[in-house]
Amino acid sequence: MKQLLPVSIFVLSIGLLIPTRLSAQSGSLVSDYPSAWQCDRTKFIWYCEVDELDDEETPHAVAEHARMREMEAIEQLEALQQELKGKRALAIIDPTPENVAAYIELQNASMNQASVFSDVWRRVVWQTPALNYELHRPVNNAGIEVQRQVHQTAVTQKLNEISREWGIFFFFRSDCPYCHVMSSTLKVISDMHGITIFPISLDGSGLPEYPNPSRDNGMAKQLNVQEVPMMVLGNVKTRNMVGLGSGVISSQEMIERMYILTATQPGELY
Repeated sequence: MKQLLPVSIFVLSIGLLIPTRLSAQSGSLVSDYPSAWQCDRTKFIWYCEVDELDDEETPHAVAEHARMREMEAIEQLEALQQELKGKRALAIIDPTPENVAAYIELQNASMNQASVFSDVWRRVVWQTPALNYELHRPVNNAGIEVQRQVHQTAVTQKLNEISREWGIFFFFRSDCPYCHVMSSTLKVISDMHGITIFPISLDGSGLPEYPNPSRDNGMAKQLNVQEVPMMVLGNVKTRNMVGLGSGVISSQEMIERMYILTATQPGELY
């Protein structure tokens, strides 16, 4: 019995240090606090070691300290760059073994520091999805192919919408060789995607693909058309006009421009 006394005392001590209450309904012991590992300074004889925030460690003080560390880091980096520049210049102007060795030694130390930075960078990116740019712009072949398919689907859907409400105003002159090339491209886009082309001749004559164009009624001046061929995407309902560009543009590039200018915001695809 005497051998059990230390154990009994230990168990009793644990019972005193962990406050509990008796459930009147179930008769089981229920803890007064969510977890034995959660600190609750209001409980009797429950020891909490809490590092209280010093008066000086206010948010403003913390921000000021961080800013000072940044300024110190800038100074250190600039000093390192200046030292490297100086040792390199000296090694070139006076290439003694000592001068060259001093430059190589500092250069190696600088490269080692850069390697550590690069390694930490990639670890942070791997472990922080919000910072992983590859989620938006993959670099491996499998990811690039998936992105291409998703983008192509979005472009096709947008073209279907554009064909219902938008058309391309095609400003040209019959004596413009680039206009002849562009008219063929626009004809292909129209045939493949059902987008209406509105040919507008600035000299009154037509092209083989558009022998009966509309004559300019002042629209070219209104849209500040100074060079041909010029393509403008127009919404027949809202009268909204979006310039697509001038000169010879491939069909794929034209389609891409229509999608970007009508379905995305600046910077969204970068």
